[in-house]
Amino acid sequence: AYLLAVDWIATVKSYLLPPDHPLFLLLATPRRMRYRMGDGLWVRLVDVGAALSGRSYSGEGSIVFDVADEFCPWNEGRWRLEGGRAERSKDEPELSVPVQSLGSALLGGVSFGALRRAGRGAELKEGAIERADALFRWDRHPWCPEIF
Repeated sequence: AYLLAVDWIATVKSYLLPPDHPLFLLLATPRRMRYRMGDGLWVRLVDVGAALSGRSYSGEGSIVFDVADEFCPWNEGRWRLEGGRAERSKDEPELSVPVQSLGSALLGGVSFGALRRAGRGAELKEGAIERADALFRWDRHPWCPEIF
């Protein structure tokens, strides 16, 4: 029985795994694991309204973003996301984010809470971070195995 419990594999090599792959949890001694994370798919929002309206959300609710974008000034300003649709708004913003941060959160791999802690966004109304995270949360991290 002892011999069957011994791990006889010295090295496991794998490439292009998604960041939430079960391999990270299946290892007998995960602290021995060495990995390198590289760049994958980057998202640059050129049309904030179309990008926010073009994805699915994990829940119902609304949130008003104040978006800053020096390169594409047509993206700048307030955007209300409600019912899976984003439109310009004159309402008071609840979150302030540069467009780069919004692109990071768009695919669900980075939370607005993490962006705020990194200084890449600000909560302007209490509870807005939690609501935005609940809307954008997804069951899998984004992953693109393409190499181009």
